[in-house]
Amino acid sequence: MARERIPEVERLRGIAFLAVVLQHSIAHYSIAPGMTANDGILMAILLMATKFAVPVFVFITGLVLFYNDRGHLHYGRFIKKRFGDIYIPFAVWTVVTILMNSGFNPFVLEDWKQLGYVLITGKSSSHFWYIIMLFQMYLLYPLFRPAFLRVKAQESRPIGLLLLLLSGGLYLWLISGISEIGQWMGSLQIPVWSELFTTYADRNALYYFFYFTLGAAAGLYQQEWKGWIRRYRKLNWLVFAFLFGWMLIQAVSEIRGAQGGITFYSLSLLRSSMALFLISSIIVMYDAACWICKYGGEMLNKSLTSIGLYSYGAYLMHLLTLRLSYSVDESLLLHAPPSVRIAASWIISAAAAYGATYVLSKLPFGKWLVGLSGRKGRSQPHPPDMPRQLKPNAQTGQAPGV
Repeated sequence: MARERIPEVERLRGIAFLAVVLQHSIAHYSIAPGMTANDGILMAILLMATKFAVPVFVFITGLVLFYNDRGHLHYGRFIKKRFGDIYIPFAVWTVVTILMNSGFNPFVLEDWKQLGYVLITGKSSSHFWYIIMLFQMYLLYPLFRPAFLRVKAQESRPIGLLLLLLSGGLYLWLISGISEIGQWMGSLQIPVWSELFTTYADRNALYYFFYFTLGAAAGLYQQEWKGWIRRYRKLNWLVFAFLFGWMLIQAVSEIRGAQGGITFYSLSLLRSSMALFLISSIIVMYDAACWICKYGGEMLNKSLTSIGLYSYGAYLMHLLTLRLSYSVDESLLLHAPPSVRIAASWIISAAAAYGATYVLSKLPFGKWLVGLSGRKGRSQPHPPDMPRQLKPNAQTGQAPGV
């Protein structure tokens, strides 16, 4: 029997995409000439408010996979579908990025080696690391899936909650020792594995796994999750506000003490204090998405749902559309306040990436470009692994977790 849709997840996906674009717009202006420490503090506030984006995407991936899980899985078909929906569009935009950045000569062996390297590592652009990390989640899903389902089968909510809390504590401990783990793994000099914990630690799925686990818990215990969100709303927001202030104090201290520019090292994703804040952020952003569903109005709800639907292709190309926004900035806004420049860049890039994805998805081969296809004669496509009501012979083309 088909599962009911989860409308707040659709809105949450759209919110997370907008947050990602704003983050990258902030990153550009943090190194722009003329920015002051006060400008940096404004950027830090905006950055803190949008840091939830990647963890939320990972959370959604875990939620929808387990929410839709019906107790049987064919690994070959599972991976084949994710390869087509996720990896091929990533590969296409990797090639596009290379062509725009440095060019590609098919008669030069080194260019082919470089292409192979970036297709494995996601190093062709600063945001492709997420795709490599996400795909690890899908590859490993069939391995840890039985353990999650076994916990659910026990029908013991206290045990499930205890295991979730223990895994959260273990995750925070793991992140706190990430430097030591990297040094140890590096000393072993194991091909691939050592690099995964050193050079490529930022895209190691292990370091984001609790966000997936939290999503799995929300998917397996959907009604209990929503009830918990409602019951402890005030406490959740109070904790979030405290952690926000705590992290912001660290960021302000770093900015004021920095020599030669604005930096945000204290706000790195792979820090135990940041991980604690991000867990809190996931909870309150889910609550915010529920509020939008109920009180946000038809236009806002439809807009966020549509943005979420086309978010994967938009994510893949948004750094390219940011370049367009910078051209507008340099032509018209060089003397405008930083807040105006950041907002303009954010809006232009997000709108251009969304619009381009919408148009490309209508092409017969749109799936290979943006992860979904809306070919004439087919029903409306769904975002990747999105909870939905299935119909016989319905269009099931999806876009990935972004």
